[in-house]
Order: sequence, then C-alpha cells, then structure tokens
Amino acid sequence: MNTQSDISVLARATLIIGALIIVTFGVTFAALQSQATVVKGNTIQTAVASLQVSSDGTNYAGSLNGYAFDGLIPGGAYVPTNGYPVYLKNVGTTPLSIRLSVSPSLVNNNQVDLSKVRVSLSPLGGGAGQNVSLQDLITANSTGGTALAQEARVTSGQSTGMLIKISMEADSITGPSANISNLDFNFGAVAVN
Repeated sequence: MNTQSDISVLARATLIIGALIIVTFGVTFAALQSQATVVKGNTIQTAVASLQVSSDGTNYAGSLNGYAFDGLIPGGAYVPTNGYPVYLKNVGTTPLSIRLSVSPSLVNNNQVDLSKVRVSLSPLGGGAGQNVSLQDLITANSTGGTALAQEARVTSGQSTGMLIKISMEADSITGPSANISNLDFNFGAVAVN
C-alpha cells in the first residue's frame, strides 16, 4: 500500500469537502442577507411659536401703539390708577410661556434711576400680580425677557390679558421733572411642553 498516495488522496478529499462546506455555508449566509429599504423624502418641522398683542382683546396684531404714563409723582401711586390693558394671544401651534423685556434703546435724558421705576402687571382674570423694575426688564432683554409668573403656559388659540401700571420711587430722579421716551415693552414667548 502506498501511504503517500493515500495521504495525498485523503488531503485532496479533505480540501474538496472543506471547500464544499465553505461554499455551502457562504451560499447559506448570502441567502440570509437583505437590502435595506430606504425611507426617502423625510422632513422635520417644528411647531409654530407666534404671539400677537391687542389693546381691546379683539383686534390682534404683531405690535401695538404704546401708552402715555403721564402725571407720575415720584413716591406716589401707580399710574394710571386702573392700568392700561394688554391682551396677548397665542396664534401658534404650541403652548407658550410669556416673557417681558424692555428694549435698551429707550431715551432717559434726565438720568432717572431705572432700578427705581416699577412696572406692575396685574392679570385681568384676577390673581397675584407681578412687580419688576424697569432696569431689570432692560437687563432681561438680552436673555429673552423676564418670565411672567401668571402666564406660565398659554395654549394654542388661548388669549390672556393684564393691566400695566408704572410708578417711581421718591428718590428716582433729581430735578423738577423727568421724561423717559422710546420705551418699548417686548412681549415674547418660549415654547413649552
């Protein structure tokens, strides 16, 4: 018996069987693969945050002509006595948290101490009001405004209203009179869940 020939035949047989196993396994593995299904044409769109303002609760727009807070007596009562109404309406699609700031472009030629000018915001529906200094509202302009506590969440289509009054502390000015002009109250909103 020729052992070398037998080993050679056995080696070839083993290689052939191994190759068949690899081919069979490879075909089986290939048969288990699939092409990915492509999800095409997707879009991403946010909800809409949109706030409008009104003086009468009926006619809303993106801005409103301002009020004249005349006759203030430093150290005296808030003016006007009954306040000026401001209504805000969420005309977007997401709930909003209302914020208030004042543009730093106001004119303060008489050097009124704006940290001693107080802005009072009272909800028309009742409840606790909010009192903040004009200076704090100017500072808040760069960060999106001061959150209004009573307006923590205004849902889509909902409106809310408040009365605005102004007062000055007795030592807020020096001299016989003072005037602050170009005062813009900026009502903004941030989307909330």
